[in-house]
Amino acid sequence: MSVVQLFNPENPLPAPPLCSEYPTSSLEQFWKNARSRAHEAVAEAQKIFAATDLTVVDGNATPVGDPRPILLDEAKLWEANLIVVGSHGRHGFDRWLLGSVSEAIALHAHCSVEIIRR
Repeated sequence: MSVVQLFNPENPLPAPPLCSEYPTSSLEQFWKNARSRAHEAVAEAQKIFAATDLTVVDGNATPVGDPRPILLDEAKLWEANLIVVGSHGRHGFDRWLLGSVSEAIALHAHCSVEIIRR
């Protein structure tokens, strides 16, 4: 699963909304690129899992929204024993601006969490 998110709505910026800063065509291109990257990540993971005896669950593998509640809710729904998430390793302002998905998952998951760094 790869959740498509352009910015963290829980960390409001002291600036005008994105819509007033960027033309609609640019925002549409950002969304298109984000969705494309998410689909590519899921397709690559499916190739890896196809070579194992693991089962790939059908469903919406690239939802749009805040990844923290989406991933936590899906893990509960699947009764997962382990959540594996990546970490960008952001610090300072970038971390404040974008939040830490891996940290939130580790703190709030009902099961074990493995965080993979670059």
